[in-house]
Amino acid sequence: MSSRSAEASIKGYNYQFLHTIKDILENERDIDENIVEGIEDLDIVKENGSDLIQYKYHEEQSYQNSKVAKPIALMFKHFLANQKSSSINYKLFIFLNTTELPNITTDRITSILKIKESRKILSDTNTELTIEAIDSYLNDIIIFITKFTWKLTQKYDELENNIISTFESIVGLSNEEANIVYFSNAIKIINDLAIQSDVNNRKITKRVLLSKLNTCKDVLYSSYILREKSFVALKKIVKKRKITLNIKKNSSTHIIHINNTNRNNISNLIIDLVKKFCFKDNRSDLNPLVFIVSSTSIEYQNLKKSLYEYIDQSLILVNDGTEDYNFNINLFNAKPLITKNRAGNKINHTSFNFKLLHEKVYKNHISGIDFSNPSLFIIDSIESDLAALTEKQFYLNGLDNNQILELIGE
Repeated sequence: MSSRSAEASIKGYNYQFLHTIKDILENERDIDENIVEGIEDLDIVKENGSDLIQYKYHEEQSYQNSKVAKPIALMFKHFLANQKSSSINYKLFIFLNTTELPNITTDRITSILKIKESRKILSDTNTELTIEAIDSYLNDIIIFITKFTWKLTQKYDELENNIISTFESIVGLSNEEANIVYFSNAIKIINDLAIQSDVNNRKITKRVLLSKLNTCKDVLYSSYILREKSFVALKKIVKKRKITLNIKKNSSTHIIHINNTNRNNISNLIIDLVKKFCFKDNRSDLNPLVFIVSSTSIEYQNLKKSLYEYIDQSLILVNDGTEDYNFNINLFNAKPLITKNRAGNKINHTSFNFKLLHEKVYKNHISGIDFSNPSLFIIDSIESDLAALTEKQFYLNGLDNNQILELIGE
């Protein structure tokens, strides 16, 4: 697959998720069941029947019967197997480089089903159906077109703006909240549903979707923003969220959850981050960073060994709460003792520069560990066992060390 076709495939898949969000939000009944990746891309189970919807996105292509052969053949095949169910409707939502779609007629659908790809789909063997076999479906096609509709949809960026505006109106959000938080988190929720193997775990109502979004309104996922935007845009978004959530270096404890100790140059990243906070010649009111590591005991010890090599070279001190080989919670909770410069606004010397802890130790002493106004930055994971620590969460995935340094350190 060429890079261009791969990009088109990814965009088409993303478009499917975007339109899924749009169609769930625009349903007036918030208790209707929506099945992501059900019989079709989205199945909407209503009080009086079901809508089975397929989404297609062909940004640079005009209408041809061949462009709709596969989705229509699949829908027609399902229709043939479920003709007794009069409450199922079939919908094809498609974006094409054209101003209108042709009328749905018996001749049009018959011609589409006679395309070789369609006849392969309709066949129960390895050999496609004959054209004559398609002609024998005339009465079925006549009924099918009473249940089938298609419509041209919005262009990618227009659809994005439509969804953001919908969030603004139905939830009462600012454009920033709708764009930065709800939009990217909605994509994540739909993506998480789509990858579930059990169809029962791919179901959601509009009411539940909005409830989930309200619950994680202070959570940001970098990977779902990067999927739609650039790193420059992500950086601006993170900066705005920090301001909105009152996350400052001098008033919030920045907790870094490390999930991959084998990340390239992880020790360098930790030291570089430390130097952006409680470090010599920085402002004296900056809080020290806290690193909590999820790993095996051996991986954690190897990380500490690597860190100590850098610490010796950089005159950096760590507080890991260890005293005589035992964890001392009072020692870990202590604030750094700082000697300031003559002006009293810069760090000249500090008793420690950052805190380091294994996740297991943290969980064993969770009730006694004290973090002031914590904000959580999760590296290399879209989930965190530390999520209960704070609602202010930033999931940083698909980023290199310099990008992470910019997002957390500035």
